[in-house]
Amino acid sequence: MKLRPCAIGPGLSMIEAKALARNFVDERALPEKTTSIALGVPGPISRWRTDFIFDYAIFPSSILRFDAEWRTEERKMAVGDVIVQRAVIPPVGFGLCLEFAVRVSAMFVDQSRIGFAYETLTGHAESGVSEFFVEERDDGLFFTIHTFSQPGHWTSRVAKEIFTLPYQAWCTGRALRNVKRRFQLENQTVANQSTDPTP
Repeated sequence: MKLRPCAIGPGLSMIEAKALARNFVDERALPEKTTSIALGVPGPISRWRTDFIFDYAIFPSSILRFDAEWRTEERKMAVGDVIVQRAVIPPVGFGLCLEFAVRVSAMFVDQSRIGFAYETLTGHAESGVSEFFVEERDDGLFFTIHTFSQPGHWTSRVAKEIFTLPYQAWCTGRALRNVKRRFQLENQTVANQSTDPTP
């Protein structure tokens, strides 16, 4: 984990990040949490634009900035890709950035779920796996964040109850609302076509 001014760019290089190992043994032994937000549209998923999920367009930039391996190589996300995360402290879009890395561990593309998962790497403030996906339920489409995680760095463990867990919950809520806004923007045309009465 590195702390540096956000304005001067990342200090953790992609090469350094790729060399890191995951910072946990078995995610199933970690606390599990699931949070979701309704996207306000019916299925099927295939009818809607969800590709932005695979560019890690999850958190507002005032909270988190990032560099992704697939972006540096000008291609799409793939399993094994590394993301260098830059958490903005305080979360107002400027100031100091805490830097750490994650690795894409799975991608989901099927009829009922589209998204990806990543695992945290050595030095990360958290330990575990996070999944981000759009899923189809009987009552419509939802965006879900599903985690197996716990504080992974000694600083986040010390501040677990008074800072780490409340901050994580706040960031998750912001992420859910951010994805819903992005989904609505990406799908304005599709939504208009589905409500257009003209044959």
